[in-house]
Amino acid sequence: MKKIILLLVTLALLGCAKKEVQLPTLAEKGLHELFNHSEVWIFFEVKNHDTIADVNRKNTISTTHWIFNIDKRLPLKAIIPSIRKLQYKHANSIHSEEGMHNYFSYADTLSKKLSFLKFDGIIFKTDSLLSKYFIKENPTKYVNYNNINLTFNPNNTWINDAKMERDELKTTLLEFIDFSSEGKKTMLHLNFNENLLYQDYLFYKTMIHNFKNKYIEINKIEFIFNPTKVPDCGCE
Repeated sequence: MKKIILLLVTLALLGCAKKEVQLPTLAEKGLHELFNHSEVWIFFEVKNHDTIADVNRKNTISTTHWIFNIDKRLPLKAIIPSIRKLQYKHANSIHSEEGMHNYFSYADTLSKKLSFLKFDGIIFKTDSLLSKYFIKENPTKYVNYNNINLTFNPNNTWINDAKMERDELKTTLLEFIDFSSEGKKTMLHLNFNENLLYQDYLFYKTMIHNFKNKYIEINKIEFIFNPTKVPDCGCE
C-alpha cells in the first residue's frame, strides 16, 4: 500500500506543481494495466470556505485513454460538471480516436496496485429527478426489466424504499435481486446525493460494477440529485 501512495504523490509532484491528489482506497478489483493513456488531475482546494475542484488536463492527448485522478475528499457537486465537460472533449475532439476510453483511478487494497474503472457511456443526469420517477415517465423502455432503484446518501443507502446499513448492502441487494427477478433481467438504477464524497461514490460504483453479468444490467444514466429539491430521497 505504501508503494501506491508514494507513486501517486510522486506523479502529482512531478506533473502538477507540487499538488497532491488523495485517491480513493477500495477493496474492489479493477483493471490493473492500461497502456497508451494520458491523465486528468482533479485536486481538492478550499477557497473562501468553499470546496473547489481544481482541474489540470494540460497533458491530455485525445488519441489516448484518459485516466481521471480525482481527490477522494471532493463532493460530487464539485466534480460532476468538470467530468461531463471532459467526457465531451475526449469524445468530440477533431483528434479523437475510436476505442479510447475514460477511466477512474483508485488504490486497490486487495492487490495493492493502482486500479482503473471504465466509465464510458455514463450519462450524468443532474436535474434532481430520481430514477423511480424517470422510469414512470419512460415505462416502455423499462417494462421488461426487474427495476431496482438504489439511492446513496452520505449517511444512508436505500434499496427501493428500504434503508440499508452500508456493510449489509451487498448481501441484501444480491438476495433481493434473486427474490424479485421472477425470470426477468434486473436493471439497477443508481441515484447519488450530490453531497456524497468521491471516495464513497467510487466505493459504490466499483461494488455495483462487479455485480454485472448476463442477468444484471446497470443503467448508464446516473441520477445526481440535490437533496433540497428531492423531498423523498431519504436524505436525513
